[in-house]
Amino acid sequence: MAEFYEKLNPDKLASVYILVSQEPLLLDRAQEAIRDAAVPPDLRGFNVDQLSGKGGSADQISNIAQTLPMMAKRRLVVVRGLEALPADELGKLAAYLDEPNPSTVLMGVCAKVDKRLKFFQKAKKLKMLYELTAPKRVGPWIRNEAERLEVNIAGAAADRLADVVGSDLARLGLSLQQLALYAGDRQVVVDDVDDLIADTRERSVFELTGAIANRDHAGALQAVNGLFEQRQSSIGVVMMLARHMRQVGLCQAGMEERLSGSDLARRVGVPPFVLDKLRTQASQISVRSVAESMRLLGHADQALKGYGQSTKVLGRVVAERVIVEGLVRDLIRLSK
Repeated sequence: MAEFYEKLNPDKLASVYILVSQEPLLLDRAQEAIRDAAVPPDLRGFNVDQLSGKGGSADQISNIAQTLPMMAKRRLVVVRGLEALPADELGKLAAYLDEPNPSTVLMGVCAKVDKRLKFFQKAKKLKMLYELTAPKRVGPWIRNEAERLEVNIAGAAADRLADVVGSDLARLGLSLQQLALYAGDRQVVVDDVDDLIADTRERSVFELTGAIANRDHAGALQAVNGLFEQRQSSIGVVMMLARHMRQVGLCQAGMEERLSGSDLARRVGVPPFVLDKLRTQASQISVRSVAESMRLLGHADQALKGYGQSTKVLGRVVAERVIVEGLVRDLIRLSK
């Protein structure tokens, strides 16, 4: 990622950038960086074109990309949801990659791509394809982001934030901004994370998992609704459930080994006050059901990632909600 941004010199911009990521925050920041390097703010009204891959065509994109800039060094053409362009149209657009207009920066934005298609194969070969991936460990990312936002956060608080929020970068960034406002001029500490971020979210997660364990359909759906009202992403909800079920599994194994409370808390990676709730839930579901739950969560994650940016927002939200609620019903059936 650092290498990508280092190459965004206004004097040495490439003519084509195909950005691919399932992390909206990474896509947004890469787009902003390319836009800022390509066209000055006061000239963007004349020299920035926004297109959509869905319903578009290779001729439309090529023709606009060949248009000369107005009173500027270059123009920027952004194609959002480029992967939604029909395969035959993508095949035609591949010819543009061989001789792109040097006075245009063509930027394609994709949630995911089919690398078997000629267009993406050629883009990768010509080093025009940029896959933006989230870091495997979010701790260093939180510290870098805190430095960028000028948020003074203690190391332990950063670790706690990673534990509470998980790997959702957009949520982590928003949480850091909230913590900065909450703490003011002083350093953000662990208690701040627990008071502001962890309490509402973890309570909602325990309400959901508790309702599942108690076979409470209405309570579970109400908890799902609460998580969505907190603006949690559907994938984020599934990730939270998967993380919780993994902790339940670790708790079951530790209880089988007759670990003490403190040792068990360390094994599971939770504070002692959380452990009591986990113990109760671990006793309400079988080891086999935990394994089956993880399989169902994996399927749900794959299904949710099948809805890219090209899908209409309302339709995507409804479909994702249906998947999550169906998952919850399946998990309830697995509980004792």
